[in-house]
Amino acid sequence: MRKITILIFLLLATLFAGSSLAAPDSLTRVTRAWKGDLPELLEKRHPIRVLVSYNRTNFFMVRGEMRGLEFDLMRAYEKYLAKTHKKDHVRMVFVAVPFDDLIPALLDGRGDIIAAGLTVTPDRSKKVSFSTPYRANITEIIISGRGVKPIAALTDLAGQTVHVLAGSSYAAHLESVNAELKKRGMKRIKIVQADSHLVTEDLLEMAERGMIKYTVADGHLVEVWKSALHGLKVFTDIPLHSGGDLAWAVRPGSKELVKSLSDFATTVRQGTLMGNMVFNRYYVNTDWVKNPTDASERKKLGPMVELFEKYAKMYGFDWLKIAALAYQESRFDMGLKSSMGAVGVMQIKPSTAGDPNVNVQDIHELENNIHAGVKYLRFLRDNYFKDVARDAQVDFALAAYNAGPNRVIGLRKKAREMGLDPNIWFGNVEWAAYSEIGPETPTYVANVQMYFAAYKSVAKVLTSREGASK
Repeated sequence: MRKITILIFLLLATLFAGSSLAAPDSLTRVTRAWKGDLPELLEKRHPIRVLVSYNRTNFFMVRGEMRGLEFDLMRAYEKYLAKTHKKDHVRMVFVAVPFDDLIPALLDGRGDIIAAGLTVTPDRSKKVSFSTPYRANITEIIISGRGVKPIAALTDLAGQTVHVLAGSSYAAHLESVNAELKKRGMKRIKIVQADSHLVTEDLLEMAERGMIKYTVADGHLVEVWKSALHGLKVFTDIPLHSGGDLAWAVRPGSKELVKSLSDFATTVRQGTLMGNMVFNRYYVNTDWVKNPTDASERKKLGPMVELFEKYAKMYGFDWLKIAALAYQESRFDMGLKSSMGAVGVMQIKPSTAGDPNVNVQDIHELENNIHAGVKYLRFLRDNYFKDVARDAQVDFALAAYNAGPNRVIGLRKKAREMGLDPNIWFGNVEWAAYSEIGPETPTYVANVQMYFAAYKSVAKVLTSREGASK
């Protein structure tokens, strides 16, 4: 029996435990190793891959929508790049990895920017290039839960166990305390780097529940979560470390990218209007953290997720790709109706659903709406794009879902006339589409693929995190 975690209802980008997924098709364009600087990213129309650590403040999802401080800042950077380089096709995809895999993933070419509240440290600076900081004077705070002896000085941690985020700067700063303890002939702090799939918010919850005694978090994060986790004890008067800087990181050879990020950082850093606005959205206004298991959201999304999986499996798609399509079409709003008569989550017309090739009736019902949309996508894939490679068929089917199959057939012909490959959408037929019909369809297909890539990476992280917490 499959079981559905609370996160499935809340975040969409999770997996049914034990689900089998279809082939990753065009996801490889995002996940394959690639290294290049900003000019290559822009000229080759390569998606800028932002490596994030999935947590509940810097990058998370609500009903399939990406949110968080780092997400908002990077979307602003996307607009900044489009403006400063006079581009209308800058693409950004968010790829979630465990925190301690951020730097390895960057150096391996699995991403281009780390945007994860990363503190600048000497050790990290030997491996990556940091932008100008966008937040300064970060303080690292010791926290405990109920029933734990309070501390009056860091030396009171002698002989105690402190659990910290794997790969964080916290462990190094605790080791500095250990060096002082050694001089005094006192017991060392036992530093436990938590399972790599657990994040700081998880450790705060574990401390609040008495599962661990002590942990560490950045001061601004503590201020948010102590409003939701009332049992936390926060030792603000004895910071573990003060004066830290948060910055974005790139590979050492990405000189143009780090310069661009540094220039952008000056427009959103601490004290600027936009920087303060984004920061306050997540770290001052804490209303959004108070009910993370809202029953109405679970009730609303639960059946939808089950139906995405049911019909994706029936027609040979990855259900997260179908979810990404539905999010692009309607933001999961079953009540949505377009001016062209398309209805529901999948934004399909009654005439299309009633066509003999689809033949699904009463699409004002959620299940029928999803069934019709997925069956129609399969019809497009099988009847118009059999002559292209398997991993490109869904790209063309998505374009046809938006613009109509005959229009896409014409765009393939135009691509051939332009000297482009008519059998590949990205970087080929999509540019014929830009030329002939403008940005709507290329943006539509790119958005679905970018949502899918983000959903897929988050699903992997959350599935591993669920296993780690058992």
